[in-house]
Amino acid sequence: MVLNIFVILIIATILAAGLLGGIANYYMEQANGAGFKKSVLLGLTASATVPLLLNTMSSSLTEKCLNGEPSAYFIFFGFCTVAAIFSSKFLQTLGDKLLQDLKEVKQKQEELAETTDVLVAQNSDPAEMPPVSPPGASDGKEFESFKIGDATKSPNVVAPNDEQKVLAAFQSSKFPFRTVEGIAKDAGMDISTAQSKLLEMEIQGKVKKTKRIRDGIQVWSLR
Repeated sequence: MVLNIFVILIIATILAAGLLGGIANYYMEQANGAGFKKSVLLGLTASATVPLLLNTMSSSLTEKCLNGEPSAYFIFFGFCTVAAIFSSKFLQTLGDKLLQDLKEVKQKQEELAETTDVLVAQNSDPAEMPPVSPPGASDGKEFESFKIGDATKSPNVVAPNDEQKVLAAFQSSKFPFRTVEGIAKDAGMDISTAQSKLLEMEIQGKVKKTKRIRDGIQVWSLR
C-alpha cells in the first residue's frame, strides 16, 4: 500500500517540529537539569499528539493538510513546534482533557440510559405473575375437539396463528413495550409458547427486546 504524499508530508512535519521543539525545550529547561534525549523524545511525543488534539477540538486543520493546502502546513508546523517546546505541560493538559471528555461521555451515556429506562418503564405493562388455575379448574381441553370441528364446519373462519396473536397483543395494548406475561395473557397463549414465538420473531427482525434497568425485566416491542 503506497502512502499518500500528503500523509508523508504530515509525518515529516511532525518529526521536524518535534525535533525543533525538543531542542528548544532542552535549552529552555537546561538550567533545571533537563537531558537532551529526554527533551527530544518528549518533543517528538508531544508533536505526534497534535492531530489528536485537533480532532478533539473539531478542527479541520489536519483535513486541510491532507488536501494539500500549503498554508495549513505552516499552521500545523507551528502547532507541533509549540507543543514540543512545552511538551511536559502539553502532554499533561492533553491527558487531563481526554480523561475529562471520557468522563463526560460516560456521564451522558448513563443519563441517556436512565432516561431511556424511565420511558420504557412508563410505556410498558407491569410485570405479571403466570396465571395459576384453581384446583379442579378446567383447562379447556375437553372443548378442543369441538373447536376444531367447529372450525372445519366454518371454512370462512381462519384461526389466527401464534404470530398473528402476538402482533394483535401488541396492537391492542396501550403500552408499546410488553412483558412476556402480558403478551401471553392477551394472546391467550401459555408463557413458554409466547416466549418461543417472540424469540423467533426477534430473529426475523419483527420485534426487539429491551431490559428494564430498575427491575431487570425484559420487555418486548415491535420494530
